[in-house]
Amino acid sequence: MPDEAKTIADFLLSLLEDWRKFGRFVLLLTVAALLALGLSFCVLRMLPHNTGQVKIGSGSIIFSQPTQDGNEYLVLIPPQGWEETGITVRKGDRLTIEANGRVHIDLSELSASIAARRAADERIESEEAKAGRWEAEKRSGFLPEDHYTAAEKEKMRPTWHWTGPEGIKDTADHALPGRMKKCILPGGNYGALLGAIREAGVRPSAEDVFLVGSGSDGSGNDIVARRSGKLYFSVNDVQSDDKDYPDMFFEDNIGFFYAKVTIGK
Repeated sequence: MPDEAKTIADFLLSLLEDWRKFGRFVLLLTVAALLALGLSFCVLRMLPHNTGQVKIGSGSIIFSQPTQDGNEYLVLIPPQGWEETGITVRKGDRLTIEANGRVHIDLSELSASIAARRAADERIESEEAKAGRWEAEKRSGFLPEDHYTAAEKEKMRPTWHWTGPEGIKDTADHALPGRMKKCILPGGNYGALLGAIREAGVRPSAEDVFLVGSGSDGSGNDIVARRSGKLYFSVNDVQSDDKDYPDMFFEDNIGFFYAKVTIGK
């Protein structure tokens, strides 16, 4: 196959790689709704004629094309629980997965962090205004953050950090042991990218789960399918025992991962 065809997914990955710069919380919230639409429009215009398939699924976007080794896909993965990609896998297929992106597992904590910073800004501005200095200071390069107290900075610092597909490495230092045991991958890092293969419309069970991570160690997560079905992705998070609210700990997750998936024999 021509080199040009082989580089489509890599080009898209490099494009998505730039989006990691949009790590600021407010910006993520404002562009999230437009991200899928904008990406779809741009890539549809750029895709060459030998692209095998373009599929827009629920909550994910898949670009696929044939390669010398099988089929290659690019998948956008939201972090709100198991996501069926629509990719068909057969028993014995070999999957190579490379992933990247950023997610955060606690939106409320990020909101509290921002609120704490704003409260500190307001305190400092108020004190300077009462002293009659604020109007002049704000024009002269005065920065409230240079005057935060240690206690204020501690309130601004979230327990959980933005993470890549490997998950939060210090999860065990902060998580409740009981909740870690209830994760999709018990004892694993919060936010780690997981995969599973199940029939369409069937929620994966514990025995279906495998760790995807990033594939950055050079192995590319070489996985041999033990069954036929559809490829699913999720982030590792706590599974609630509440039957009426099983996704309690997933709904406050934000960001996205993306993965290049190659399926061959």
